Amino acid sequence: MDLSTFTPNPGMQLIDWAIVAGFFVFLVAVLIYCNKFMKNVADFLAAGRCAGRYVLSISDGIANFAVIGVVAGFEEFYKAGFAPQWWSMLTSPVNIILALTAWVTYRIRETRCFTLSQFFELRYSKKFRVASGIISWLSGVLNFGIFPAVSVRFFMSICRFPNYFHFLGMDWNTYGTCLAITLSVGVFFATCGGQVAIMITDFLQGVFCNVCFIVFILFIFKLGSWDHTGGFVTWGQIAESLETAAGKSQVNPFNSASIDGFNIWYYIIGIIEVIYSRGTWQSSNSYRAAAKTPHEHKMAGILGTWRALAMTLMVLLFPLAIIVIMRHPDFQGIAAVINERLSVIADPHLRQQSMVSTALSTIIPTGLLGLFVAVMVASLISTDDTYIHGWGCLFIQDVIMPFRKKAFTPKQHIWLLRGSIIFVGIFSWLFSFYYKQTDYILMFFWLTGSIILGAGPAVVGGLYWKRGTTLGAWVSFILGAVFAISVMVIQMFWKLEDGSGIARFLIDHFHWQWVINNPDKFPLNGRWVSLINMGGCLLSYVAFSLYEHYVLKKPDFNLDKMLHRGVYDIAHEHDAEATTKMGIILQRLGITSEFTIGDKIIYGSSLAWTFGWLIVFLVFTAKHFLFGGVSDDGWRGLWHCHLYIVLVLAFITTAWFLIGGFRDAFRLFRDLKQNVRNDADNGQVINGVNAGEEAMDAVKEAEPADK
Repeated sequence: MDLSTFTPNPGMQLIDWAIVAGFFVFLVAVLIYCNKFMKNVADFLAAGRCAGRYVLSISDGIANFAVIGVVAGFEEFYKAGFAPQWWSMLTSPVNIILALTAWVTYRIRETRCFTLSQFFELRYSKKFRVASGIISWLSGVLNFGIFPAVSVRFFMSICRFPNYFHFLGMDWNTYGTCLAITLSVGVFFATCGGQVAIMITDFLQGVFCNVCFIVFILFIFKLGSWDHTGGFVTWGQIAESLETAAGKSQVNPFNSASIDGFNIWYYIIGIIEVIYSRGTWQSSNSYRAAAKTPHEHKMAGILGTWRALAMTLMVLLFPLAIIVIMRHPDFQGIAAVINERLSVIADPHLRQQSMVSTALSTIIPTGLLGLFVAVMVASLISTDDTYIHGWGCLFIQDVIMPFRKKAFTPKQHIWLLRGSIIFVGIFSWLFSFYYKQTDYILMFFWLTGSIILGAGPAVVGGLYWKRGTTLGAWVSFILGAVFAISVMVIQMFWKLEDGSGIARFLIDHFHWQWVINNPDKFPLNGRWVSLINMGGCLLSYVAFSLYEHYVLKKPDFNLDKMLHRGVYDIAHEHDAEATTKMGIILQRLGITSEFTIGDKIIYGSSLAWTFGWLIVFLVFTAKHFLFGGVSDDGWRGLWHCHLYIVLVLAFITTAWFLIGGFRDAFRLFRDLKQNVRNDADNGQVINGVNAGEEAMDAVKEAEPADK
């Protein structure tokens, strides 16, 4: 590509819109077809528990590949450069170990609960289920509240929509109208066929996106002379652009300490949070419940290591190219066009957030731009329908259902779920339209997610510690919610538009230095709020559980019964306990008799890939601290090599998941046709047992030995 002949893209053309419209029509047709497989509440909530690993991995993956996630990833990389990739080499081993051992998720699936709060009723009490359901729902809808806002601004930026348009003799607000359209689509997909339709359409969107990721990656490599031949963006220009901000190097991750927000502590706290709160976020809980068996969900998590390669590479390469174009003097002409298009956005925070999308709409050619917008539409729909479905169903299942002495009929139940989903859509429009975002997207995620950080100890303690008690769960949950909501309120009123606010009050009356140093923005970002919250919740759960156990003499909880293990395994979902020394070792490593030869190959390759990069991390870290540091050329060489390795594997894994995904999709339809429905399986808990489970009369009660 010759820079002298390059002309900015004028915007979406007819062929671009045709690509987007054709893809959307195809999805609607599939959605209508899937609706006939939804027969009862279990199908609406969890696709009849018939999903295989590849469908789970692909559909859950695209559901989490939100437009807001892409924008957040662009925002993070544009701000921090390669630092996120570097620290992911340290966090990835934690993630893969959690996936291999199925930490928390395996046991949640063993409970056969549709929602996390349903598990809380089994483990703690009905009142705690309702309270946790309300708090989780509040956290979820607030967290989702900015999804539509960021998504619509992204589309307005990349499609260059005006702020207002004239229709039917009136001027319409483009932002509000687009919000209504996108949320209506999400609600339609979520209510039409429930989790059956969501899972299949998300799977097809995931397949489409994976193929498109490869196309976009090839475009970026064509755009740049990554091998020093062809293109007009050279690797040298990339390196120079990443090193222009003094003191904020985006090539050497050890110079990232001064980068606002995205520094080393951001990623260290992230590691702690991954372990602490795994399984507590319920937006995609239906995917966990939909797995055929706990083992299938476990394998879906392991496959996530490979599924995300193409997506991760694309999210890295796009902002990398934009950094060069916006910063390097050789591209001043293109940067001027982009800046001119950004100048119409008055809010500086939104202007920064729209940087990458505006730049992409300028450099991506016609046809490919339509394909990119279609991918973003896919990510928008897959995320919106999953989140709206998750939070809408949670309210009915965990706030309304526990009060019912008599179960709803399946038809009544499904229509209530649909009504709740519609309400979440309406609330999201109001929140997106009126809430003014002032922090980084990822920081907002952390802050709103902190509302349910008290669930972390309640989940882990409830699944793994027989002495965890209801009192400990109550105190932990309430403390986490109150602390997080208080910080959110303080942030909103820290500095008001007229110059007043909490900060001004504290400065005028108390003269606190840390407030004087931060008059415009609350000094603790979402990460640090989460860390403080996690520590307080964990200590309170342990302390009050021990108090209730030793002082109030509360007996140990029967975990085997709740997890359907041993004599309670009436569905035969578990393999027998290992008896040999080698078998015991393998079981502790997460390799059970359920593992096929293929499963073991996937397991081993995932370990090799993750810990191979951990070795690279340790070697470069040791050289940095002990042997005089790593030169800039050394860091450039590492990232150059990393990009090419991931590129090759992205091609292989895309083909692999295409084959496995379509195989599982056909099996899902087959199993749904043959599935014997149990209408009593609706999420209620009766006498400490999930409604619809087979009677335990013939099962010998196995009481703990110390009772």
